[in-house]
Amino acid sequence: MRTFDGFMVVLTEGLTALRTLTPGTTAYKQKEQEIGRNCYEAEEHLPMTELRLLRGTLGISENKWRGYKAAFIAGPSS
Repeated sequence: MRTFDGFMVVLTEGLTALRTLTPGTTAYKQKEQEIGRNCYEAEEHLPMTELRLLRGTLGISENKWRGYKAAFIAGPSS
């Protein structure tokens, strides 16, 4: 089972890597999808209070969080 700290690490690493990529590229889209998958997993494993703390600590708005999840749902064809 994933923990708050585990999600903090994986999402921080993903967001940091995303900042180094050019928006619209395949690598950028893949990283967004990976972050989206991690967002879904965090929602499955963390209580709501920890989830809010995670988003707040990472500085991810609710809309951006949903955007990452949408990128994951869209898959590689987006």
